[in-house]
Amino acid sequence: MLAVRSLLLRIFLSFWLIIVITIGTAGVAGFLYAERMREAIESFEIGDSMLGASAALEAGGRKGLTDWLRRNRTSRAITIFVLDERGHDLLDRRVPFGLTRVFRRHREHLHRHQFGDRDPRNLRRSRPQPLLVAANGSIYTFFVSPSRASHSVWTMADARWLLFAIALLVSGIVSYFLATTISRPVRKLRDATVALAGGDLDVRVAESVGKRRDELGMLGRDFDSMAENLQQASARQTELSRNISHELRSPLARMRVAVELARQKNANMPELERLDNETERLDDLIGQILSYTKLDASPDTDPEPTDLADLIHEVVENVNYECKAEGIDGVSVVAQINASPVTLGHAGAMISAIENIVRNAVHHSPPGSEVTIHLSKDDESALIEIRDGGPGVDEEDLHRLFEPFFRTRESVASKNERGSGLGLAIAERAVRINGGTISAHNHPDGGLLVRISLPL
Repeated sequence: MLAVRSLLLRIFLSFWLIIVITIGTAGVAGFLYAERMREAIESFEIGDSMLGASAALEAGGRKGLTDWLRRNRTSRAITIFVLDERGHDLLDRRVPFGLTRVFRRHREHLHRHQFGDRDPRNLRRSRPQPLLVAANGSIYTFFVSPSRASHSVWTMADARWLLFAIALLVSGIVSYFLATTISRPVRKLRDATVALAGGDLDVRVAESVGKRRDELGMLGRDFDSMAENLQQASARQTELSRNISHELRSPLARMRVAVELARQKNANMPELERLDNETERLDDLIGQILSYTKLDASPDTDPEPTDLADLIHEVVENVNYECKAEGIDGVSVVAQINASPVTLGHAGAMISAIENIVRNAVHHSPPGSEVTIHLSKDDESALIEIRDGGPGVDEEDLHRLFEPFFRTRESVASKNERGSGLGLAIAERAVRINGGTISAHNHPDGGLLVRISLPL
């Protein structure tokens, strides 16, 4: 059988199949119904029935004809109607519309004949329906009609319901397979797109969607090609950043040596102090770039169990020591440990993430304030919340805090702010490597709250 490789052709053939089966079923059902009616009418002895009705009318009048009709009103697929001069059935049954119309034409024919509307002498019209004449002159019209009784072998209602059931069944089956054919690969493509947008450049759909030979298969192969190009571009960008950072380290180191030699010769030049500060700042920036590009690559080690309580105590000790060493007075880091959760991840990356967040909080806190690190857990995850005592961040900037090199307007305007905008980006990348999520919020009581959630 020739495989259908076009999605457009599949949709066309599906609707075409539904229409063909529905029309074919209607034709077959109508033919069977007509054949059964024809056989029933041909096998019915209408002459004998009329003679029996005539004899009953002759013997018992209207009552005798009514009794005979009650005994013989239905035979297999045939129903007998006897109408009086007003068109009412003797058994007070509802007369089908078709018989009513024929009766009216029949009465018009009799009316024309009775009142002298004569046909030409060489023309004799056939009587539309047999007539029964009672002794008192009453005229009854004898009709034979296809039966609609519920005990009939095959009725038109049965044919309509059967046609409806077959059309519903066929359309449902074809529509289900058509919807499955389209929706299943679209769902896989959507999941892959969401994963790609989330930073998973290794996602591919060749094993599922790409094997198809229709338009969705072509789309899947194009998606894989796009993901491959993005992965290569990201790898080239990471390698470029790493190489540039390494290349800058050498002249920067020589520059610092030159500054130190110049200070030994002339220690009173303020320009040398400024040059040394800027060189140190540039060295810190290059170190952050290297850390970011290193986290951008796959970790070199396998995940290991990590006690978050011990890790936070280590970070608090390190940052408090740095604050004293850098002359930051009045700002302290305090740990609030309410649990000792253990996670499976990369301890070095998590230390880097929490340290960068805490350093950022320290630099944005006023003198005499505290930076708190709160650790808790629930049934599925460990929660780390880091809050500073600063003014917070504009709501429209919260979702951009973890973008590389992003700085708020207040940070850009501040002359004392030395941040490069990479600290929180490094933290976000490190948390993601550990399988967690990170978000930033303005605390109702003031300050910025950074929340980290890690799976246990």
